[in-house]
Amino acid sequence: KSRRRLKKEEEMGVFSFVCKSKGGEWTAKQHEGDLEASASSTYDLQRKLVQTALSADSSGGVQSSFSLVSPTSAVFVVVIGGGGGGGFAAGGGAAAGGG
Repeated sequence: KSRRRLKKEEEMGVFSFVCKSKGGEWTAKQHEGDLEASASSTYDLQRKLVQTALSADSSGGVQSSFSLVSPTSAVFVVVIGGGGGGGFAAGGGAAAGGG
């Protein structure tokens, strides 16, 4: 059983994107990959990136985390598959708080 579970975790697709805003447009490029997207808002960008990741790997449920690093840059992570839901989180509040 434990071997089967490990194999399922190995099949997870993890997609990390570096996001930047310039001139009112948000762009994202996959870290160590070829996937990318752009949109006029972070909300639309996240939606597009999830769809982009799903087009590359549709093996299971989707979890994601968007963390602002500065007002014009962010990191977005999409995790696909891997079995159990929930539990995936990354803090962005402190980075966005500013002081």
